[in-house]
Amino acid sequence: MIIGRGQREGRPSGKRDETTTGGVWSDILLNQDGVRSANIMFPPGGRTHWHTHPGGQFIYTLQGEGWIQERGGERVVVRPGDVVWTEPGVEHWHGATDTNLVTQVILHFEDVQWTGEVSEEDYRAS
Repeated sequence: MIIGRGQREGRPSGKRDETTTGGVWSDILLNQDGVRSANIMFPPGGRTHWHTHPGGQFIYTLQGEGWIQERGGERVVVRPGDVVWTEPGVEHWHGATDTNLVTQVILHFEDVQWTGEVSEEDYRAS
């Protein structure tokens, strides 16, 4: 059964420079009834901007090694098979480490609220 065909909102695979740093690519998998999913490929150093999800977000790491961090929290390493749930409204970023690529599938509910770029200082802080 096909459940996501044609749900790409006219956005084919491509770089997402407006909401990421470091040449991040994504492919929309599902965009229907307020539920959105994408496959995101982060090169070393690539990451999202700070953002929140009013309905929360699941992040599943497929390959590589990445980081995720909530505002004011510690950076956490994610590896293949790791699943992260970010609570609704919690500001965070996620992406690759500085030496490894990472591929993640994300699933979130309602629109993303982008809140600004992740500074090099925040990205490199341990």
